[in-house]
Amino acid sequence: MRRLLIFVPLVVVPLAARAQVVSDMIDVSVTLSHRVTTQTDKTVDSRFASNRVDTEFTGIAVQGFAEGDSLRGWVQFESSGPEREWLPLYIVRSATDAAFLAAYRGQDVRARVRFTLRFTVTGETTVRLIAAGVFDQRKDVAPPDGESVEPQDAASFLVLAPQLWDRDAWQAAPFRGTPIPLNRPSYDNITLHHTAGFSAVTLAQGLEQVRLIQDFHQNGRGWRDIGYHFLMDQEGRLYQGRPFLIERSAFRNGPPLVHGAHVGGANTGNIGVSLMGCYHPPESVNCQDVMTVAARDSLVVTFGYLAERYDVSTDHISGHRDFNATACPGDNNYADLPALRWDTDELLRTGNSALGTASFVARTDDVGVVTIEWDFLTDNGITDFRIERITDTSPDVIFSAHGAESGTLVDHGAAETGTVSYTLTVQGSRFREQVLGRAVVEIPTPSGSTLAGNFPNPFRDQTTIRYFLEQPGIVTLSVYDATGRRVASLEDIWRDENMWHAAAFDAGGLPGGVYYYQVQVKGFAGVTYNAARPLVVLH
Repeated sequence: MRRLLIFVPLVVVPLAARAQVVSDMIDVSVTLSHRVTTQTDKTVDSRFASNRVDTEFTGIAVQGFAEGDSLRGWVQFESSGPEREWLPLYIVRSATDAAFLAAYRGQDVRARVRFTLRFTVTGETTVRLIAAGVFDQRKDVAPPDGESVEPQDAASFLVLAPQLWDRDAWQAAPFRGTPIPLNRPSYDNITLHHTAGFSAVTLAQGLEQVRLIQDFHQNGRGWRDIGYHFLMDQEGRLYQGRPFLIERSAFRNGPPLVHGAHVGGANTGNIGVSLMGCYHPPESVNCQDVMTVAARDSLVVTFGYLAERYDVSTDHISGHRDFNATACPGDNNYADLPALRWDTDELLRTGNSALGTASFVARTDDVGVVTIEWDFLTDNGITDFRIERITDTSPDVIFSAHGAESGTLVDHGAAETGTVSYTLTVQGSRFREQVLGRAVVEIPTPSGSTLAGNFPNPFRDQTTIRYFLEQPGIVTLSVYDATGRRVASLEDIWRDENMWHAAAFDAGGLPGGVYYYQVQVKGFAGVTYNAARPLVVLH
């Protein structure tokens, strides 16, 4: 039999104390040293030695990666006797990647001992551990019971519930024991995790991974059920973890949640949401996941739904590392938490149920006059609306009204040439705001100074006169009657170049007839532009 020594003894490779998901399951982290790896035929045997564990414990939990097949594991505890028994580890492997979780739990209470872990795997590969620790299952006592907040009617909320794949969908094993309420007396926190492996992209993968995680939490760690309240795959599908206190209650109403096990020492009132995958690049090459756009959008909706239903402040949306010494939820996710809180706040302001629908169109003519048309197609509680012009400088409200009345607007005030955007924003009760329409136009740049025709023309009361300046100067804009008598002086002011300018003319009190308006621009070298156009005032 061929026996090849791959990794020599006494080389110490300690594991980081900042554990990943296994830190949810342990009381004390343990430093492991990679002791030796040998290969016999095509079976790789890896062993890891712990430091002395002074605290009392009844079990151990380990997390790692192994690429090969037929992974098996054992633990051997330090003993003064001649024989030290190898006790089997309970191992659960990810359905899609190389991640695995392993645990041993027994009746004996141990303290001030060391232990050695042994793993064998088929294939020319090695086992890499990223976290380990010990736990005392005697501490797994449910906290005192308490009153649960009753769910509210979903109609009173702004954020619609995301679609949920419930425990029936992933064929959950039954809860062991009697669930108790999470809120005693209130829900206080929402905590983001990652599973540090066990990634899932498709629905089939997500259902299988949640089953496997529950398997380890129940049969490896010895918990009553899966520790998280919700899990999410990399395409944003949301899965129910622990059961609801009233299991058949409608998710949309925010059913009372069950006490979970995801943040050691801080589980009361704490809702746990875990992304399936490994999002902490410093850990290993197996931890390179980055949150997809779909998952991020779904996470914002999930946070908004949980914050609103369970009255949790968005300031209390945290990462697991905010409570325990752990890298969870991974650097890639933790860095995005401030933006996730911001986006959740925005969602709680706007809601994700439409206040209505509308068509919204904008078009411009050759002198930069923009005509905007809007038509409200549905109204689900619109109280007000406004139309804004958005340029490189700032947004300007150019029209606002109550209700949801369709209409047409001519915008003479677009001064800057180039791209200009318009938005139709509606408001509803409880300060909700949603953008129902966006339109973009291009304001033309004339080849030289231009005096445009007034609009409307003919007119009875008011009209608008627009002009474009190629060079800056003092602008004099006046209106004359047919005899050449000046009847109105509209402007005598310095104006900048390369912009459209507009002036309103009120013809109230003037008799009907043909008039002329003239623009004259004086620069440092004298008159640089002079032009006139007719306008018609109706009786």
